[in-house]
Amino acid sequence: HIDIPVVPAALLVVGFPLALLLLTELVNSGQRHGWALTPTLRVLRNLVVPALAAMLFTTEVWRVPADDFIGRLVTTGFWVCVLYAALSFVNDGVFGAAQRGSWQERVPKLLRDLARGILIAFGAAVIYSQVWRQEISGALTALGVGGIVIGLALQEPLGNVVSGLMLLLERPLNIGDWIIADGTTGKVIEINWRSVQ
Repeated sequence: HIDIPVVPAALLVVGFPLALLLLTELVNSGQRHGWALTPTLRVLRNLVVPALAAMLFTTEVWRVPADDFIGRLVTTGFWVCVLYAALSFVNDGVFGAAQRGSWQERVPKLLRDLARGILIAFGAAVIYSQVWRQEISGALTALGVGGIVIGLALQEPLGNVVSGLMLLLERPLNIGDWIIADGTTGKVIEINWRSVQ
């Protein structure tokens, strides 16, 4: 005799397909109308809702204890999907519908990737700390000391990277501009964080 909780199982059987159906309709509508948040809706449909269903099935229907390895693994998977969806939402909301010439368009991809990496590291530390109940202060201290050592060792190359990023942010040149350098006239065809061509 297997004791299956009827209410959580029924909610999963009815709620999961309804949520997928609703999100699919929103994704299709977003693609037709060109919504900036369509990729985020796709992430919700393809990752977050299935991960939530798996977590609820594991903890509520299958009744795996929260401190069990399988329970923690499924919960970690869910929170990683939520973190990915949150980063997708910020990226699509802030940079997805950037107007030409706006500050969002001028932010270099390298800077966005660096900020995303920092947020992922912070989110992973919070997930590791909360779900797996592990202390992360020692790791943070080691990362801080390691970051200082690496920063001092790479001081000159990092200065060049920061200079390139500032060039991208300030945009004294735009693609298509004609410039004269050392008596040579040329058209700007590409600007990245390392060089102007």
